[in-house]
Amino acid sequence: MNIIERNFFRLLRAGAFNTAETIEPLSAWKWNRLYQLAEMHDVAPLVYQGIECCSDQFFVQVPEALLQQWSQAQSHESDDNDLLVADHLTNPFLNHQLQNILDAEDSNTETRTALLHLLGIARFILNAGIPVKRATELGIFLRQTGSKVDFDKLGQWITQLKLENMSQLTAVFLVRLLNFTPERLPFMKPMSEKQMDQFVREMFQQKNSHAEDWYFSQGKDIFVHTSNSQAMLWHVRRSAHYLRYYPSEAMTNFFTSFAHSLSHIEE
Repeated sequence: MNIIERNFFRLLRAGAFNTAETIEPLSAWKWNRLYQLAEMHDVAPLVYQGIECCSDQFFVQVPEALLQQWSQAQSHESDDNDLLVADHLTNPFLNHQLQNILDAEDSNTETRTALLHLLGIARFILNAGIPVKRATELGIFLRQTGSKVDFDKLGQWITQLKLENMSQLTAVFLVRLLNFTPERLPFMKPMSEKQMDQFVREMFQQKNSHAEDWYFSQGKDIFVHTSNSQAMLWHVRRSAHYLRYYPSEAMTNFFTSFAHSLSHIEE
């Protein structure tokens, strides 16, 4: 990670979890790049809270104009596309299994909510990109309510929905970027730090230009609103890349997204 990315995740953790983070010095240009990251990944309010938490540090010197712009972003609310909702899957068999799980009365609300968080992240990865906000929301949920989650039941559901690899990817994100410990994520399988770092690199390298993808190529979640062939190719590459992580959902998700986007093309 470069210095902008390191500070981005430090401020995100500080804002989301109220943790003590040490911020490295940034130029005005780099603060603007960090703001671009926060806006693009829809976590500007959390990062701004992190800036406030770390404001007594010498190196937290955000340009005044940018700070005002950032403050205004506090009121921004995202409008996630309906394809990213977590309470259904595009694979008919898996969706039937999911609806049975959600309708069952032998589990508590917190465990079902944890499952929906994991599914939401999986859907976001397939449709939109790097799940910074979604993973942070799961992290906040686990820190606040994790003690009420029945992780044995959650593990059964993860296996039933064939969500093991996507859940592992989510766990790696929480451990390597949001400083969770594996012990707080019972659904995570043991991995070395080298293996986890490889997972993170693969998630960020969506094309060949890491920096441009990270800063500018996030979130092409509906790919033919305006017959955007580049966005369609983005989805093809993404579906192919994550086929090994969630094969039973990746293919049906791609064709469902394609059909949905066709319905939005203006005559």
